[in-house]
Amino acid sequence: MMEKGKVIIYLAAILSFLVSGVIFAYEVAEVTNGGTLEGSVRFSGNQPPPKIVEIGQDQEVCGKTRVIQELELNQGGVNNAVIKIVDIDKGKDFDSQEVVMGQEKCEYKPHILLASPGKLILASSDPMPHNIHTKSMLNAPINVTLNQLKRKSSLPVSFPEIIEFKCDLHGWMKAFVIVAEHPYYTISANTGAFLLRDVPPGKYELEVWHEVLGSQKQEVTVEAGKKTMVKFTY
Repeated sequence: MMEKGKVIIYLAAILSFLVSGVIFAYEVAEVTNGGTLEGSVRFSGNQPPPKIVEIGQDQEVCGKTRVIQELELNQGGVNNAVIKIVDIDKGKDFDSQEVVMGQEKCEYKPHILLASPGKLILASSDPMPHNIHTKSMLNAPINVTLNQLKRKSSLPVSFPEIIEFKCDLHGWMKAFVIVAEHPYYTISANTGAFLLRDVPPGKYELEVWHEVLGSQKQEVTVEAGKKTMVKFTY
């Protein structure tokens, strides 16, 4: 469990991240000769030790222990950081691909999921029941159980924010869905690298958020047809 001070920082980072997403209305428009933001998210400190969870139920699927590492690093690169342009109000359209938050072998997959406003599909491939319990500020929370008789469900996600997913039956299970207000969001790879394409030329504020490290911002300038390099370091 995080200390009180860390909890306050964590909640403040989430609030900042979601509030910045409800201020700007977004207009879809053709992007010609857009630029690219390419960068990395790095961590300069020592990686905290993982949490070892002893499992008492459903061991045939979940195993006897579970190693939880909320800060995944690869030679200093931060995995699963969310990067977005804060103040963009016009640009390319969303990808219309359906997004699914799955439950497999007692784990949410993926751990971080980007979703456009609309409908999120929830699914489970495990033989035993899983409870899906969300924590949110703008979207209606849900508390639904998936089992062998009900493998899928759907969750309307209408407002941009960070939604935390838990399973009340398996307490170590956690994930986040980032409901985006525009398409200029991405998730860092396991090396910490990220890429945002087809960005209209201009000056923007770029923000990164991580569930453990919190958020950072910096100003960036995108030039037509060119690549702008960005680096965030925690």
